[in-house]
Amino acid sequence: MASQYRYKAKDWQGNQKSGVLSTASENEALSQIRSRGLVPLEIRKQRYLNLFSKEYFLKFLEVIGLSQYSSRDLMIFCRQLSTMLKAGVSVLRALNVLAGQMENRSFRAKLSAAAFALEEGSDLAGAFKEQQGYFPSLLINMTAAAEAGGVLDTFMERMALHYEKQHDLEEKIRSATVYPLFITVVAIIVVLVMIIFVLPQFANIFNSMGMEMPLFSRILLAAGQTAAGYWHLFLLAFLSGLGALKWYTKTEKGRLRVDRLRLSLPLYGKIYRQNAAARFARTLGTLLGGGVTLHSALQLADNTIDNAVISSTINDLSDALNSGESLAAPMSVGNCFPPLLIEMVRVGEETGSLDQTLHSAAIFYEKEVSYIVERLGSIIEPILLLAVGLFIGLLVFSILSPMYQVFQMI
Repeated sequence: MASQYRYKAKDWQGNQKSGVLSTASENEALSQIRSRGLVPLEIRKQRYLNLFSKEYFLKFLEVIGLSQYSSRDLMIFCRQLSTMLKAGVSVLRALNVLAGQMENRSFRAKLSAAAFALEEGSDLAGAFKEQQGYFPSLLINMTAAAEAGGVLDTFMERMALHYEKQHDLEEKIRSATVYPLFITVVAIIVVLVMIIFVLPQFANIFNSMGMEMPLFSRILLAAGQTAAGYWHLFLLAFLSGLGALKWYTKTEKGRLRVDRLRLSLPLYGKIYRQNAAARFARTLGTLLGGGVTLHSALQLADNTIDNAVISSTINDLSDALNSGESLAAPMSVGNCFPPLLIEMVRVGEETGSLDQTLHSAAIFYEKEVSYIVERLGSIIEPILLLAVGLFIGLLVFSILSPMYQVFQMI
């Protein structure tokens, strides 16, 4: 069973290095440190699990299925690796250098492990594959094709462009949605403060004056008192419902229903479908441009789509290709892909330029998703502000109007 060893070492230039290795013994950890050209200064076994360490947090993300790196990390890695390879640096040396320069600690550790696998005789694609599914299958298979053709530097540049486009789209979506989310959170906090702290004070004032609070205020006050008195039951019910939903989505039937709902929602469904189309077109075009066969490219593109309905359609595309059919015809079945993408694929097949056509389609849908999200964000912002203002205004009016009537009677 592997144990965690924390070490401190120096390289031949005198720079101090530190990190954590997962090995079966201390001697194996020492061997890994020396194999990286480092002089070990201190090594000790971690005898307890630090729940607040970054390593544990990253492991927790891996357990619950969240990525430990972003498309930006992949973009930086591929671009720097391509630059170093073009400059004549060996793959092993490049990995060791990048393992000490990457910002993401988890990514650095995996690159160090991949460099050790290279020293043991593995190729780069095999070294990536040994990291227990950490690196995306697209990168692994493109690396294998590049090593077979002896054009690893060119392929890494192509992958850097791929992840750059993916990162740009993610950033545009994130920047367009962060402000509406911020307003929503602030609005919820304001409402909770009004219900839990402000309304009880006014209730005491009304009771002392022998008056009854308005209906709207009484409803909110009762809701706040119920939530404050039984918050642990509400929290338990919420966590139980969340766990049940997560379990249901892991079943084949549940995942199909949830993913079908994603595609059929009025506004979100359109954005989700076009985003999936952009990712599918970008990945498939990159693979075809890299010399991967269409059948293999479809299988790899399927891994980048997190939707069971679309994945089923892609599997149908593979079956149709095996039967001698074209790619465009079965794409129209299931309403998973936009009609324009289907037509562009048909044109690409007829002209023999499917990879270039897919790249053009990816650019179009990435811009379309960015445009829709930006417009949606600009529309949602004033609507949220107006809704919060109306709610607070109605609450204040329902409280102050009876008091104003009392003041007029005095």
